[in-house]
Amino acid sequence: MNVTLRQLRAFVLVARLGNFTRAAQAMHVTQSALSLLVRELESTIESRLFDRTTRTVALTAAGSDFFPRAERILAELESAIAGVDKLVARERGRVVVAAPLVLSSTYLPPILSAFGAQYPGIEVVLQDTLPNQVLPLVRSGAADVGIGTFASDEVDIQRTLLFSEAMAAAFPAGHAFSRSKKLTWADIAQEPVLALRRGSVFRDLSEAGFAAAGLMLKPTREANYAGSLIGMVDAGLGVAILPGYAVKLADPARIGWRRIENPSIDREVSLVQRAGVSLSHAAQGFVDFIVAPPAAQHPPPAKPPRRKVP
Repeated sequence: MNVTLRQLRAFVLVARLGNFTRAAQAMHVTQSALSLLVRELESTIESRLFDRTTRTVALTAAGSDFFPRAERILAELESAIAGVDKLVARERGRVVVAAPLVLSSTYLPPILSAFGAQYPGIEVVLQDTLPNQVLPLVRSGAADVGIGTFASDEVDIQRTLLFSEAMAAAFPAGHAFSRSKKLTWADIAQEPVLALRRGSVFRDLSEAGFAAAGLMLKPTREANYAGSLIGMVDAGLGVAILPGYAVKLADPARIGWRRIENPSIDREVSLVQRAGVSLSHAAQGFVDFIVAPPAAQHPPPAKPPRRKVP
């Protein structure tokens, strides 16, 4: 039996439209060519599929039984072809990812390495920037996607949660805090506090932690960059409040850290893209990879443990 796809398409179009002329127009062939395809199909399967008169076209009993099967065959084929097209498209392309400096230097490098090994033809451009610059890059289209921690009231963006982590305290290795199993916001308030400047979502989280403990954050020194705070800690200038991933920038022989509890204030790290705007196949491939990759390629931070913001 030699049934062709053109024959199946011709049959399905006539069955859907109930008219040979309109079906021929939809298939971009002449009516006589379409009629020939249908007759060839009927001859091949040895069954009449349509009852034809000068004015009407109706499915026979055999045609009614065959119609949903033919539709399913064509739908599955189209889905398979679309899948191959996407796979081919993901073999090449360019993706621009915007992320804050801390995530760009700690969280993303192993993911970029694993993604590059799986999709060597896709160029991933990392825009490492300040946290408050990630959303402008995404909204303007300068970046396909962004990764970071964002205010809950941001509009015009679609977000996907990647993980959450606790805010932590970083202190000199010889500090008394190194002998404590846990730290509270009240403990931190007794020390010279080093914090990121206002305008940072981490400053907001730090202030929320102090407020929940009935205290007010009064930093001794402030900085724009987490790395700058770590340098101040190393110089013995105080205790810094940082997101957990930032502590990976510190030398563990010189700087210790603990997550801050009572309460535990966690930050959510999300992937964002413009709402209502479709991504390229290459960018969508990167999103799919980072959202649900093999565990070995996308390990969560070892410390602090993952939790949700209370």
